[in-house]
Amino acid sequence: MSRAATVLAALWLAIVPAAAHAAEHVLQISVDGLSGILLQGLLQADTTGDLAGFRRFLDEGASTFNARADYDYTITLPNHTSMLTGRPVLGPGGHGWTSNDEPPPGVTLHGAGYIASTFDVAHDRGRTTALYASKSKFVLFEQSYPTSIDRYVNASAAAMHQTLLADLAASHWGYAFVHYSSPDDAGHASGWGSAQWNSAVRAVDDMLEGLFAAIAADPELRDRTLVILTADHGGTGTGHSDPSKPANYAVPFFAWGDGVQAGADLYALNAATRADPGTSRPSYTTAVQPIRNGDGANLALAAFGLPAVPGSSIDAAQDLRLGPVPRIPIFPPLDGRAVSASP
Repeated sequence: MSRAATVLAALWLAIVPAAAHAAEHVLQISVDGLSGILLQGLLQADTTGDLAGFRRFLDEGASTFNARADYDYTITLPNHTSMLTGRPVLGPGGHGWTSNDEPPPGVTLHGAGYIASTFDVAHDRGRTTALYASKSKFVLFEQSYPTSIDRYVNASAAAMHQTLLADLAASHWGYAFVHYSSPDDAGHASGWGSAQWNSAVRAVDDMLEGLFAAIAADPELRDRTLVILTADHGGTGTGHSDPSKPANYAVPFFAWGDGVQAGADLYALNAATRADPGTSRPSYTTAVQPIRNGDGANLALAAFGLPAVPGSSIDAAQDLRLGPVPRIPIFPPLDGRAVSASP
């Protein structure tokens, strides 16, 4: 960072309320195939506390079951790329990744120019970073950001989760992206809303409870961590590829932890900047946007007081509120450059 930028950052730190940028750790979680419609139904029917992990987001955090996936694609890799870059899939400012297959060795997101990510911005500002995935195709991000991801883990959801808990205790990552694949696996095998899908959601809920317990037990993480949770898509039958179906494009968006207003509805908190779409499917040209899974990228960075991902357009203003105090970037952009990392 230049001397002028350092001075400016110090001035911002002196005048911006601490509550606007107090998070020291951010966990951005994606639960693959987690339908907002079906999850809401499960929680409404839950009278035994089986879904205490998800319910904690509702009771202690800010939430909506009616966020949106990407307008054009409701499949895994394109939407996860949006979650990490803050870009739609298509269009002049899109990231352009449309394949849902495992990429060949060496293939990256940067075929038409460097596509910056949360990993770049967080890492360039001194945060440690990690990616925990439960599908092998997520190697795309490890190949695309080899110098910006400090730790990459790819294993089954259960094994990945155990490694995550151990690593958090030892390394206290600044920023980590965590991917649980179980509901998507069950949906393709047995159908969304099936007993097997419901069981997979409960298994993820158990892992979330373990994650909350680990945060509460660790003085470094307790009261200093923001957890964001969303999904890449929902599903209907045994698929989710049709982006025009509400069952595919309606996803949850939850936040819990540092600076989050307990029990808040995210659309109510953001009435001036976001519009609940009901059952509709607003395009990116709609004047007032819905909350999207791609909002997670710049929300995560705003929690640190860091600027938006270079080239992003989803929540590029970083105005998605989680409480009464807005999260205001305290650092200027990265000296006019995109990022220091290169493919």
